[in-house]
Amino acid sequence: MRRQILLPALIAPLLVVLALTTSQVQATGEINILTDLDTPFPPGCVAMDLPTEPASIDNTLVDAVVEAPAVGLAGLSADVEILVWRVGCHDEGFSVVLVRLRQLTGANPVLVPLVFAEAGNVFLPNHQAHLHRLPASGPVGASGDFIGFEGTTYLLAVDQLPLSGPGEFLVEDYNDFFSLEFFWAAYAPLDAGEGELFLIDGYIPALDPPQDPFPVFHGRMSGQYEVPGLPFTGMNLLVGELIDGRNYLFAIFYTHLDGLPFWVAGNTSPRAPGFDIVTLNMAYLTGGEFFTDPPGSFTAADMSVVPIGPLIMEVLDCHTLLVGYDFSSAGFGSGVIEMVRVPDGLGRVAGYDCNPWVD
Repeated sequence: MRRQILLPALIAPLLVVLALTTSQVQATGEINILTDLDTPFPPGCVAMDLPTEPASIDNTLVDAVVEAPAVGLAGLSADVEILVWRVGCHDEGFSVVLVRLRQLTGANPVLVPLVFAEAGNVFLPNHQAHLHRLPASGPVGASGDFIGFEGTTYLLAVDQLPLSGPGEFLVEDYNDFFSLEFFWAAYAPLDAGEGELFLIDGYIPALDPPQDPFPVFHGRMSGQYEVPGLPFTGMNLLVGELIDGRNYLFAIFYTHLDGLPFWVAGNTSPRAPGFDIVTLNMAYLTGGEFFTDPPGSFTAADMSVVPIGPLIMEVLDCHTLLVGYDFSSAGFGSGVIEMVRVPDGLGRVAGYDCNPWVD
């Protein structure tokens, strides 16, 4: 027996009920992988809709059809297609492994197997892995759910600590050569005693392209940005999310005018996630008094919103923005500057840096 059987075969029907309940809970609150801060994957590596196939033959790591046990039937009574490939991240050296499972034959459903991984070429992987649908957050994967004839693409996550003994599975192991096992024996120990073991090649940028050709705005890019060489000049950026899942950007650009602090602000309209260039119509305020003045000393009617012109922001990488501005209509000129995110800036979201695998 290769590993301890976790569930007797008779529990499989109950597991199906539990899987359905879990799926319904997940479906009630879909998470935006580009703005949710709890996802275990680097934001921006994959889009809101995962691909259904590898980018090319050279990008394909596993393309196999295996026999698997079906619910309520003895023996290996169904065929399941397994596709595995990598999607590159725009952060150099990082990728996300995608797994697509699809039931091909059999009258009864097949469950998503347990998954294990281990660095290098090994016979018995010792780290629990998880197959995540979108939403991709938390420690619970899809194991025990139905695979389905339509097929589903999952993101592969691997626990850092082993099931037993020493040996961590680190980010560099994930992006290098490792062993991956799909284990159905937890549901049918008499029929599927051996797992399906595959060797996953390491990340090769030339073969494993990113899903989006350009870096995109995501939640971890919220924070404080500075203009190198210009003291006390910069921007606070918020990548926001509406309840319907659409994103917007709000920016406060602070600089100086006639020797005094001066700031302009603007925001985008709501839009679907995954954009890499945005235009914000910036404006500044006139009127009003210092906040310590007695309440009622000025009202909204005393304030004026003065348009100053567009600010165009493009993502260069997770920490750098290319910012173009055209404030010529207000007499402030036009040009292009590069802004860099301040890792320890006042606008940093507490505990969340740009790439959770690096920072």
